[in-house]
Amino acid sequence: MDWKLESDVNDWVKEQFYKLGLKKRRDYNEESAMSDYMKEALKGAAKTKTKTNFGKPDFHIEKYRKRKVPVVIEDKLKLSKLVAETKDGVKFDENSIRANAVNGAIYYARRMIDSGSYQEVIAIGVAGDNEENVKVSVYYVFGSAFNAYKITDVKTLDFLENEQTFEEFYKEATLTDEEKHQILIDSQAKLQSYAKKLNRLMHNHNITAPQRVLYVSGMLLAMQDIIDENGEQLDDGLVPDDLKGRQITNKRDGEKIVNHISNFLKARGIEEEKRKLMLASFSEISKDSQRDEITENDKEVAKFLNGNSSVNKQIFTFIYEYIFKQIDGLGGHIDIMGEMYSEFLKYALGDGKEIGIVLTPPYVTKMMAQILGIHKDSRVMDLATGSAGFLISAMELMIDDANNEFGRNTTKAKNKIAYLKKNNLLGIELNAEMYTLATTNMILRGDGSSRIEKGSAFNRPESLFTNFKANRILLNPPFSYE
Repeated sequence: MDWKLESDVNDWVKEQFYKLGLKKRRDYNEESAMSDYMKEALKGAAKTKTKTNFGKPDFHIEKYRKRKVPVVIEDKLKLSKLVAETKDGVKFDENSIRANAVNGAIYYARRMIDSGSYQEVIAIGVAGDNEENVKVSVYYVFGSAFNAYKITDVKTLDFLENEQTFEEFYKEATLTDEEKHQILIDSQAKLQSYAKKLNRLMHNHNITAPQRVLYVSGMLLAMQDIIDENGEQLDDGLVPDDLKGRQITNKRDGEKIVNHISNFLKARGIEEEKRKLMLASFSEISKDSQRDEITENDKEVAKFLNGNSSVNKQIFTFIYEYIFKQIDGLGGHIDIMGEMYSEFLKYALGDGKEIGIVLTPPYVTKMMAQILGIHKDSRVMDLATGSAGFLISAMELMIDDANNEFGRNTTKAKNKIAYLKKNNLLGIELNAEMYTLATTNMILRGDGSSRIEKGSAFNRPESLFTNFKANRILLNPPFSYE
């Protein structure tokens, strides 16, 4: 007999669990009967327009402790409701998320990763018409970006039987080196496409070329939650709705953005001198009050906004929707600020050579870091840091080495990673804007910004170098200078 209710699909899933020897409350749970940790991770993930509640996947499993990888399962009545997708992949509009099993499951997984609580989630969609016509689709989700998922070959729930079967599945499901490389290529192409559109949007609103990349880096900082050095959250990051286009002192959109950046840097313990240098650059966002006046929306962002808005809000919205929301899926070694800056130079200032700024492509910085055999104990220096592309590639390799030796998320790995970010990376940059970009880039990468200095490598005190004791140097000097 054909099923009439979605609860019939739920009963089928529970029957599979029973056959596998899995017990409710011990091995799996339904809807909101989840740990407080998972509940917190799903806050705001309700599939409604208000999103005032946390999301409730139909089933979830938190028992596989070795990998700390949760499993979420979403069920739908009718085979046709298994997944909604296009040639570009799974659809994530609100209707598709609400109506389809896979779309809903991946949506929950992305929100859990976006919260910072998890790095990876297994998302399962189940849909069927009756006992004989049921389909199971299993996805490995590794980021919060739209493209940060991989469909597996698994078509049953048998891999959930025990820790060993789950471990075997996990090894097959995670990304191969070839898949990681393809994601890197795809992500760079997508980022370059966004950069072109954003460059055009800023050009239409008379934002000068030198200001544009400061807008990108500053607004990305303004979207971060303000968290103090003890890990306590003091304030939420800004979202487009926070910008109202008001012409009141200290309430203008640009001022709100710069004030949030200032509070963020202060809470992170960035020393006063470095903070002042960065804010001097970011003040460009709030200088022109006309950019905070309500104006007609550009076509690139009109679909995200209700009614006309300020120039600053339009730019902020583009960055929020197309860049901030997708950073986690943009590949570990991508130098986001460097990619953006290169694109802006290409479209606004030729290739940048005439001003002495030629940034090294990320595939080169990664290759050179690998050639030097950089590992967790390396001490890496770049005397012409630019946007910090070399330091980012070095830091990623150092982090990978620490995780491989001590185990991902172990106390030893976390302590080692925190230490190397603070002590094992030294960058020096003369150009004020590039210094700000480099520092911001490292903050957005988990903060290896502690030892990036403003100034010339030729007039630093000798003690800086003798005390640091670099054993690896990565450097692309500005060849246009004497």
